[in-house]
Amino acid sequence: MGVIYDNAGLLSLCQMTFAGIGAWTVGWLNLKTNLPFLAMLPFAALAPFIAGVIIGIPALRLRGQNLAVFTLMFSVAVARVIFADGFPGLIEGNRVKPPGFAYSDSGYFLFCAFTLGLIAVAVTALRRSRTGRWWFSVRHSERATAAMGRSVVVTKLSAFAVSAAIAGIGGALLLALNGIVSGASFQPIESMTILTSALMFGAGHFEGAVFTGLFGQLIPNFLSDIGLPRDISPMLFAVGGIIALSRGEGGLSAALRAVSKKLLYLSQTSHDDEAPPAMIQSGPFERSPTAATAPVLEIKNISVSYGMVKALDEISLAIPEGSFFGLIGPNGAGKSTLVDALSGFLPNHEGHILLDGEDITALSPRKRALRGLRRTFQHGHTPRDLTVGGYLDLASIAEAASFAEAASLTEAASFAEILEWFSLPPASTPITALDVGSRRILEVCGALISNPKVALLDEPTAGLAGPDRERFINALTYAVAHLGVTVLFIEHDMEAVVSLCDSVAVLDFGKLIATGSPQDVLEDPRVVAAYLGTST
Repeated sequence: MGVIYDNAGLLSLCQMTFAGIGAWTVGWLNLKTNLPFLAMLPFAALAPFIAGVIIGIPALRLRGQNLAVFTLMFSVAVARVIFADGFPGLIEGNRVKPPGFAYSDSGYFLFCAFTLGLIAVAVTALRRSRTGRWWFSVRHSERATAAMGRSVVVTKLSAFAVSAAIAGIGGALLLALNGIVSGASFQPIESMTILTSALMFGAGHFEGAVFTGLFGQLIPNFLSDIGLPRDISPMLFAVGGIIALSRGEGGLSAALRAVSKKLLYLSQTSHDDEAPPAMIQSGPFERSPTAATAPVLEIKNISVSYGMVKALDEISLAIPEGSFFGLIGPNGAGKSTLVDALSGFLPNHEGHILLDGEDITALSPRKRALRGLRRTFQHGHTPRDLTVGGYLDLASIAEAASFAEAASLTEAASFAEILEWFSLPPASTPITALDVGSRRILEVCGALISNPKVALLDEPTAGLAGPDRERFINALTYAVAHLGVTVLFIEHDMEAVVSLCDSVAVLDFGKLIATGSPQDVLEDPRVVAAYLGTST
């Protein structure tokens, strides 16, 4: 549950079903072969892993409650069709025997503890790998993950299959503990109980997973000892899970970690504040006007309708290569709608989009990102579970569908360089330690680090003021000039638009009302009327 929910954010109600598949596999092998238990244990992970992939391919296109319902239906179906007929060896009395060194209770306990330790090490390594970082990313925002060029379905599928394999090992250990099991041990209600207890204790951390398993056994036994029904324990876990969710993510283990961090901070008698990295240039960086070049991004007659409302009405623009192109307009003008259409999140629009001469209208957001179209979001989407360097690692090298795509996604600047340009803390800094403005700047760094053909920056100066805003504009000017990236700059900060942009387009009520140089556009009567209204 720590992998499937706390890491990837997937609400699954079939984990005990996967445990049952692992136990069923070991029972069948024990009946049909003479393999020792340790030789059968890998098959207990492999069978549910494959089942997780097969079930996950259709299921993981769903989200939230819909995914929970789908996995519950799968759990019920397996319990009724497969487990109801009995487990292999149950009728024959063919018991599964643990390894010889684990025949005693204490020996089997140590064997299970050792297995748990191996799995914990493997999961920790996965979480620190790029695969694990993608899990955190997709949990925080599926849109941002796709915008960085990663397949959301593949990312969720990997977490789903890994969690299924871990559950299968658990089922095999349960079978070896009892010798024989029945389908009653792997009913859907058991998956619900595990989910609620995992939410309560926070199975995303090792100690939370241990607490979940420990108290999952102790509490029912305690209730039985005092004369109360054991069935009360699922209700207690459900209440505890609701309380944990209302207080934030992570459950009891996250709360304990937060307390320990505060105590560690208070125990430090002195703190040496680390000076921020020096800007690459302290004064304003003057950007030379861009010479006329062929358009790298062409927008041809883009229209988007929501019922009778026309959000965009035949918008056509040509953005030259290497230019800094501004897109402005009052609230509700259609700027964000246009950015969503360009980046592939509004596929059902009219018109065409060409990137470097290639028609990308029919491509998904992931494939557009791989072609070199990257974007930021109006509301920040940097996953807080990562470090600064971990996020840049994901943003710099996305999943490539071909060798040519992989070759085109080389790093244009090192992490240290781009962090220095934007005065961000070192790569080892947790994103949780950054303020809102710094997280937005980090997202811009992520959009630039892979040297895309076009970067769509959606209100990057929001939340920045004073010296921070000036430093950011200066750093952005330098970075874009250094990397040679074409930028579509969506912004309300007119001063930033004038200082950065070569050309500006203005939207109002979904219509393109003006294009040209920043000075000419801002003096256009139609633009003035759009922002200030007309005199009566």
